Amino acid sequence: MKKYRALIRCGFLDGCASRGYFITGMFGNFVQTAVIYYVWKSIFAYHDTVNGFTWNMMKRYVFVSFLCSNVCSMGFEMNTAQRIIKGDIILDLLKPLSYRNMLLFRMLGTAGMEFFSGAVLTGSLYLAVNGVTGLHPVRMVLFFLSLLMGVLIKFCIQYLFSLLCFYTDHAYGVTKAREVLTNFFSGAMIPLDLFPGMFRNLVWLLPFQGILYTPCCIFTGMCSMKECLLRMLLQGVWILLLWLAGSMLGRKAFGIISMYGG
Repeated sequence: MKKYRALIRCGFLDGCASRGYFITGMFGNFVQTAVIYYVWKSIFAYHDTVNGFTWNMMKRYVFVSFLCSNVCSMGFEMNTAQRIIKGDIILDLLKPLSYRNMLLFRMLGTAGMEFFSGAVLTGSLYLAVNGVTGLHPVRMVLFFLSLLMGVLIKFCIQYLFSLLCFYTDHAYGVTKAREVLTNFFSGAMIPLDLFPGMFRNLVWLLPFQGILYTPCCIFTGMCSMKECLLRMLLQGVWILLLWLAGSMLGRKAFGIISMYGG
C-alpha cells in the first residue's frame, strides 16, 4: 500500500509541476463553458423548457459539467508514446508493479489536484449563480461516488487509446481522437437527452456517458434515486468491461516489444 501512496503523491506533484498546462486547459474549458452557458441562456429567453430541461436545471448542469471535465483532464497517451520511442517503456514494464496500476495511481493523484483546484473556482461560481438551492446531501454523496467511477471509466478509455501508441507513431492523432469522442459523447458539450431519438439510444450503449453525464444527472436531480443507483451500477459494469479489454489488449501490445527484442 505504501508504494501506491507514493504513486498518488507523485501524480499530485506532477500535476502541480504541470500547472501551466493545467491552467491553460482549465481556461480553455472555462471559455467553452461560458460560451455554452450564454448560448443556453439566449435559448431559454424564448423557451420555458427545452426537451424537459428548465433554465435552472441547465445552469446547474453547465457548472457541474465544467467541474467534471477538469477532473482527469490530463491524458497520458503522448507520454506513453514518447517512452515507447525512447525505449523507456521497458523500465516501466520491468518494475515489480503492474504498468496499468502504476498509471492508475499516478492519475488519481493528478485527478485529485485537478478536482480540488477546479472545485474552488466552480463552487464559487455555482454558489454565486445558483445559491444553495438544489444541494441535497444524499445526492452529493452519490455524485462524488459517481464522479470517482467516471474518472475510472475515463482512465480505462485513456489506457486503451494509449495502447494504440504501440502500433503507431502518430500519438497526437490518437490523443485528439480520444478527446473528441470523450467530450462529445460524454455530454460535456450537449446533454445527451437532447440528442435525436435513435442517436441518443446509440450513445447510451457507449461507456462515455458514465464519465460526465451520469454524475451531472445525479447532482442536478435529473433522475430519481432509483435511476441514480441503476446508472451507477452501469458505470461499474463499464469499468469491469473496459478493465478486461485493457488486460487483453495490453498483453498483445506488450508482446510487440518482445518480438522486436525490447
